[in-house]
Amino acid sequence: MGKSLAVVLPGKSVRVVFVEGGVRCRQCLAELGVLPGETLKVIRSAPFAGPIMVEVNNSRFMLGRGMAAKIIVEELD
Repeated sequence: MGKSLAVVLPGKSVRVVFVEGGVRCRQCLAELGVLPGETLKVIRSAPFAGPIMVEVNNSRFMLGRGMAAKIIVEELD
């Protein structure tokens, strides 16, 4: 399968495979454009702590590490 978005290094592009979590979590992420099949780019991520900045569809936003851990991805490059 894939790995969690929380462990992807900055500069890497990934494709969303699956979003874990409850209905509200999945709905919140879907509203941000984080859906299975979408491509995300990790802009900024400190190792093991703090939020992660991602870009999807030319929009950038921060995700808490707990929410990022629920996004299962596969690396593209």
